[in-house]
Amino acid sequence: MFNQDEISPKTPDDFIYSNEESRLRIKDVVTGAQPLPYAGKSGVLLYGIYGTGKTTLANMLPNAIEKGTTGHVQALPESYIGCRQGLNGVQVSQTIDKILSTQSLNASGKHYIILDEVDVLTKQAQESLKSSLNTTRGVFVLTTNSVSKLDKGLLDRCILVEMNAADPETYLPIAHKVVAAHDVVLNDEELIPTIKGANGSLRNVINNVARQARRAKSNQAAN
Repeated sequence: MFNQDEISPKTPDDFIYSNEESRLRIKDVVTGAQPLPYAGKSGVLLYGIYGTGKTTLANMLPNAIEKGTTGHVQALPESYIGCRQGLNGVQVSQTIDKILSTQSLNASGKHYIILDEVDVLTKQAQESLKSSLNTTRGVFVLTTNSVSKLDKGLLDRCILVEMNAADPETYLPIAHKVVAAHDVVLNDEELIPTIKGANGSLRNVINNVARQARRAKSNQAAN
């Protein structure tokens, strides 16, 4: 069976990005070439379609930034807020402001706050969050599948990182590992249409290619 741990990203550089600019923006944030907070920007917004690893990358960034900019691993777990019905009002900003009012034990002296699916926040909550981002005490990592639903002032306070479908060829190394785990052989020409059908979702790439491999193995056995 295919072991997904073999392809799970271990660092921000391991992700499949839809374009080189997105990769460079993450690299600059992690290394400190793009410091945060700086010049009114205190957040990184990961936006794009489902299944491209936004939440996984968001959870990885605090430690990566802390290590890349100070040489120390983050002292405390990051603060994670999964925005959803019932947790999408001004109480989100109240929680953030309470966190920022405390002293961080990280070497950088900054708090790291993750807001997943931030587009779920109400308009009033986004207005409040915009004010919370006016800080020098914290770094924010936000994710969304619907960037068009976000307040423009909120976007202006973030480094925007697009995470959409990459070129199908980019997924071929993963596809070949899935195929090999099923003990069959499929060439690139056979795999590319299946990868395209996944529409950039790595989950769908793995599932669709695995199904294709099982079908091929079944056909080989029948012949």
